[in-house]
Amino acid sequence: MKASARSLLLLAALSGLLTTQDGAQAAAEGKQAGEAPAAISAPSPAEIARLRKAASRGDAQAQYDLAVALDCGRGVKRDQGRALQWLTQAASDGHVAAQSALGWKYMTGEGVPRDDATAFRWIRRAAESGDTSAQNNLGILYAQGRGVEADLVEAEKWFRLAAEKDAADAQRNLDELLAGRGRGMRPSSEPPLNRT
Repeated sequence: MKASARSLLLLAALSGLLTTQDGAQAAAEGKQAGEAPAAISAPSPAEIARLRKAASRGDAQAQYDLAVALDCGRGVKRDQGRALQWLTQAASDGHVAAQSALGWKYMTGEGVPRDDATAFRWIRRAAESGDTSAQNNLGILYAQGRGVEADLVEAEKWFRLAAEKDAADAQRNLDELLAGRGRGMRPSSEPPLNRT
């Protein structure tokens, strides 16, 4: 699957337009961006105008939703630069899913230069707020010493917290850590799905 199609599916899942299962199924089937399930619909021009107005007034949820629309090109011309600005603003304003998504972007280098220190800062905030995807990703950063000094005890703690919420990625990573095979760990396959 092309990277842009993968990004679209991941961000659609992130925005709550796809469920985790739908996103995983579409990704597994290798669907391209234009082949995403019919459940994804672009916001209307009126909805985009409402989001822009609310985002400009400081509404973190609107900032996040606008970032997703801009990043995916849903209802607006795709503009990843502006999307990153709105995502960063929403994260700065305490939007947990935005913090997790922004950290994931910096951790994976998806649309931004990879920066482990910045990834750690955002992912830690989201993980401490209970975001499951961020908890898994924080475990990876601790296990691999990316953006923070390696600490396997902390890595195990964060993997366990996410695994207790039935996060398959975290369970797999916890198993890898406990078996001493931490090199094969991967970040969450999808950005967070909650929309707090």
